[in-house]
Amino acid sequence: MKKIIILFLLLTSCASQNLDQRIDYVKELNNSQFKEIVYQNSFAIYSLQKINNNQEVIVYIEGDGLSWIDRFTPSSDPTPTDPLAFKLAKLDQGQNIIYLARPCQYVRNNNCKKEIWTKLQYSKEIMNVYQQILDTVLQNHSKVHLVGYSGGSVIAMHLASLNEENILSVRTIAGNIDPNEFTNLLNISPYKTSINLNNLGKRISSTPQQHYYGSKDKIIPKNLHLNYQNKFISNSCIQTLEVEASHNKGWESFWKNNYNNIPTC
Repeated sequence: MKKIIILFLLLTSCASQNLDQRIDYVKELNNSQFKEIVYQNSFAIYSLQKINNNQEVIVYIEGDGLSWIDRFTPSSDPTPTDPLAFKLAKLDQGQNIIYLARPCQYVRNNNCKKEIWTKLQYSKEIMNVYQQILDTVLQNHSKVHLVGYSGGSVIAMHLASLNEENILSVRTIAGNIDPNEFTNLLNISPYKTSINLNNLGKRISSTPQQHYYGSKDKIIPKNLHLNYQNKFISNSCIQTLEVEASHNKGWESFWKNNYNNIPTC
């Protein structure tokens, strides 16, 4: 019997910190190095940005955060206890870096209901918000590299499928790179979404991609990446690489030495 609730699998850390502590933590990590911006669309999206010129920009997209307290209990707020995507963004020495949180992380509005981070995180409405943000970014930067962590990988790949001319590369870390295959491998309920998640990889098969997965990851099955690579075994644009890491541990030391390994075809 398929489980009804699946997104607790993408938790990146425990629920020991309250909301104020989680918000304070990202501000301490930032230490005023990145400018705080809130994109006000259907959902307010929290962003931290380091912009030095109008050249290429690298956009990091956060994971699902604290979506669930346990298997059966949704969190009252999905703000991460461990904002790994921002930690990786800080390590990136590129001239232009943008970090994007997920809906209702760090900021709230009237649309923030638990369904947003438990069932509808890949809904058309939410994906449209990220497309609007990307459109705004492209007003000042001609080209974009996307980096998605965990569930943020789905958003990165979806955006790449809609903006092929402007996306130079896609990299994922411990990513859910094939959502439908993910649910099949774990025999769990499909995502409730109004966008087409089928064949994301095929739709961006000409975009340079590098997908990193952890050898100790208990959340994302190793076969998800192996099967993905096998689908595109003859495609030089698509690579996967195993890293000695768990779902959220070991990536910072790896990224410190590999953030500038941008994939090419």
